[in-house]
Amino acid sequence: MPEVSVFCPGCGRAVEPDIENGAVLPVAPLSRDALIGMIAYVTFVPALIFLLVPVLKEVRFVRFHSLQALLFFLGTLIVGGVTRLLFVILAFFPFVGFLLAWLIGGLVALAVVFVWIVVVVKAALGDAYELPVVGPFAARWSNRQ
Repeated sequence: MPEVSVFCPGCGRAVEPDIENGAVLPVAPLSRDALIGMIAYVTFVPALIFLLVPVLKEVRFVRFHSLQALLFFLGTLIVGGVTRLLFVILAFFPFVGFLLAWLIGGLVALAVVFVWIVVVVKAALGDAYELPVVGPFAARWSNRQ
């Protein structure tokens, strides 16, 4: 059975997540925790606030999404800086380099917006979706209290 399955395809029973390995439990769609997890991705400010408020910091789902939002913001800053550096380098080449620089910048911007939309929707649906690079770090750190 695939790891992402919530229900068994044969019998329809709910599959228990692997809590021993630090799995973040999903919550009900559009519940209070799901909406707070979704708001954590708006900017880095709500994520920081949610990590500082003691009541919200105790909820593993909110803590996971807040940490992942902060790491996603940091990763976006790094990717933006690398893209800007690549833009400057490619802009030195006449015509084709400048067009290629704009194309790469636009594709990177679209990719970041698409990933941001995905994590916001997944958080609103109550899913603890881990991003490929920063998700495991957020899951590991959210299991620490």
